[in-house]
Amino acid sequence: MQAWVLSGFGDRSQLAYTAWPAPELRPGEALVEVRAAALNFADGLMIAGRYQLRPAPPFVLGAELAGVVVATTPGSTFRAGDRVAAQVWTGAYGQYCAVDEGRLIRLPEGLSFAEGTALPVSYTTAHIALFQEGRLTPGQTVLVHAAAGGVGGAAVQLARAGGARVIATASSDEKLAIAQAHGAEALINYRESGWTDEVRRLCPDGVDLVVDPVGGQTTLDSIGLLGWRGRILLIGFASGAPAQLPANRLLVKAAAAMGGLLGLCQRPSPGDRRTGRAGRARGPRPAPSTHWRPVSRERLLRGA
Repeated sequence: MQAWVLSGFGDRSQLAYTAWPAPELRPGEALVEVRAAALNFADGLMIAGRYQLRPAPPFVLGAELAGVVVATTPGSTFRAGDRVAAQVWTGAYGQYCAVDEGRLIRLPEGLSFAEGTALPVSYTTAHIALFQEGRLTPGQTVLVHAAAGGVGGAAVQLARAGGARVIATASSDEKLAIAQAHGAEALINYRESGWTDEVRRLCPDGVDLVVDPVGGQTTLDSIGLLGWRGRILLIGFASGAPAQLPANRLLVKAAAAMGGLLGLCQRPSPGDRRTGRAGRARGPRPAPSTHWRPVSRERLLRGA
């Protein structure tokens, strides 16, 4: 088969579309013919060797796919021809990928493969953050940062579906328009001075929940916006650095900072971490995305 293979950690020059052995199935796995694969922020970290999972190169890059089951092992609940999506640790950027059946999500009719690739990582992460860790209930207020991104956009949609009021932040009017289309009630450009004052004006008693994929100063500013017993969900550090959390500011509000990690429902075993193979687990099934961009070979190489 052909696949995008990372020959060594560094930059995109280490990534090549080349011949690679087709995967062999182990018990409990299904072979999926990949029809679409997502490009995530984590893939860039994986290329640089900065992701928490570091399989030894060379390996097939890619963590999120959608496609068609072409082969299974005895006792499988899937059949050839089933349309599925999945999150894997590596291997999504190949023509075929062996996937632990516990990670397969059946795609409903009418949902394209390209749309289906948003389900396993972005929507599942947002769902865990909001409802499992964040304990979101109807009527609460959620502040979502980077609300036009993968996890941020999913969080906006899912929070609205859960009956919450959503305040969205992003870095441009174009991105805020995306957040508004996904259901955000209030829109704030966080590149403008005084954005925290605008949040306080909208929510004088503080917000109940913050979804923060940004980190750094954004995290520190957001802690000051929490209400009594508020929660801030740390999803990632797109700004490049985690914040040093001020424990005293959490204490006086009886607030909490916690990680909203996909691995909470899909933790690999120690052996799987070493090999890059996925462990068996089932996560919640989130709502589909309607915002996606096809990524060509040329755009992948130039980092679009």
